[in-house]
Amino acid sequence: MLLISPIHAQRLLGGETAIQLSGAIPTNSTDAISENFSFQLGVITNTKKGNYWKFESAYQRKTFDYKNQKLPYEFYNGNIGYFLQTFSNYQKNFLVYTGISGIAGYEVFNNDTSLLQDGATLNNRSGFVYGGKATLSIETYLSNRWVLFAFSEVNYIPKSELAQWQSQFGIGTRIFIN
Repeated sequence: MLLISPIHAQRLLGGETAIQLSGAIPTNSTDAISENFSFQLGVITNTKKGNYWKFESAYQRKTFDYKNQKLPYEFYNGNIGYFLQTFSNYQKNFLVYTGISGIAGYEVFNNDTSLLQDGATLNNRSGFVYGGKATLSIETYLSNRWVLFAFSEVNYIPKSELAQWQSQFGIGTRIFIN
């Protein structure tokens, strides 16, 4: 009987919950990774059809050169999104997801200081922003409860003082807890 019907582990069950940790690099960064990075911590809940909901908080830091100074930009945000499985192999160990999320957060320019060292004034103002995010994620199961993934994201934040369109790419891991 085992030769006729191969046994596969059950993956992508509805109601499974996972903790996700990921890191990313903004694509318009010009400096070292130590000064331009993003970290995300999220909770994933699978649906019955192999799709999932993601609830995530994130921190992003970028620096910009101004004369011989580095001006920091920080973005604290949270997002909620739905991810649709667009491709998977038969064993469900290689998957591609596309997702869309709502995003809201607070951006901070130059540690909330508008006066620069040379006397110039920074016109960008810190404040609350919101928008949307589109994500492409390539995922692989390393075991039944452990996923490794790579992703690319494009944020659309219409009221941002930095840029309306911001993108990043990164890697992460997900561990199912039930």
